[in-house]
Amino acid sequence: MRFARYTAACCLLGAAVGVAFVNAPVWLLRAVLLGFLLRAMLWSGLGRAVRAALPVLVFAAALVFVQWVSRSPLTLLPLKVVAVFLFTTVAFRILPWASLASCARPGSLLQTLVLFALFVRHFAHIFTGEGLRMFRARALCISKPCGRGAFHSLVWALAAFFSRSIVRAERFYAAQWLRGWAE
Repeated sequence: MRFARYTAACCLLGAAVGVAFVNAPVWLLRAVLLGFLLRAMLWSGLGRAVRAALPVLVFAAALVFVQWVSRSPLTLLPLKVVAVFLFTTVAFRILPWASLASCARPGSLLQTLVLFALFVRHFAHIFTGEGLRMFRARALCISKPCGRGAFHSLVWALAAFFSRSIVRAERFYAAQWLRGWAE
């Protein structure tokens, strides 16, 4: 079972690299559709998969808008960005990270890379949780979602979000330093 997951993740990462070199719009659209289907299966629904990919979709739409406004020819870059994002997120979702870290030889480059990826994944989950908590608290506190006061509260909420994240990161680093893992 683990071998199948490793193989599938490697194939998806290879497909993500291959998509970067494809210049046929039809194949890029097929890759995007396949990526959304895979994400829908892993995120248990197309709606959740699209919501999770919304920031990248907005970025791709902004790329198209900037190209259109500047009257430059539309490129395939937005489609490539979306396809690479979809394939890599699915690959990283199905990869068994804990077993990968235990399979690597202690002190090797592979173990260092896997541990770094696990730390990044851990902090991404922390940022996601903190962000959701912050927006829920802000939504309960403000009376109008738009306006001068609402923007002011958003600025303060973002400042609190970053200061709390920095404090959390410092605590994590201090704990690693005490255990002898930080250098």
